[in-house]
Amino acid sequence: MLVRTFRVRRSAAVGEYKLSEVFAGLGSSSALLKVFGSKTQMAKIMNHLKLRVERNDSGLWLDRDTGTICIGSKHLASAKNDFLYLDVIHVLVHVRQFLEGKELYDQAFEYVDRPTELEAYRTTVAEARRVGMEEDEILRYLRMDAVDDSELGKLMEKIGVKVRR
Repeated sequence: MLVRTFRVRRSAAVGEYKLSEVFAGLGSSSALLKVFGSKTQMAKIMNHLKLRVERNDSGLWLDRDTGTICIGSKHLASAKNDFLYLDVIHVLVHVRQFLEGKELYDQAFEYVDRPTELEAYRTTVAEARRVGMEEDEILRYLRMDAVDDSELGKLMEKIGVKVRR
């Protein structure tokens, strides 16, 4: 585990929780401090965030209607801690964007071209590198998302991920 303070309550049953009841140790994340601008602002937002555990195998996403963070119970139970941490960083970028009134799912853009996704991935990849994750491991993380190989290549190019040959 690269991020020692991050803890996951994998046993959380289907239902709704405070984000901090399932994902603990985020308060010391320098990446999140950058996302939210100050410890005060970060604490204010983080203390109100809800997490809904759903009975499916989806990853982590933001419900655009309610601002609730959602996670599939299978993903919560089985994903690597490092990957879950990066998922949380990624979705919290979307939380900030949501609070700023940005259109998170702008259909005028393909997924890998969407400005909100590119910002979230760049932030996530920067944090992965900061905590010492190798490029090959970052690629494994990026592969988890629902993009085909050509989209993955396009995304990697846009966010600056290179794989050693």
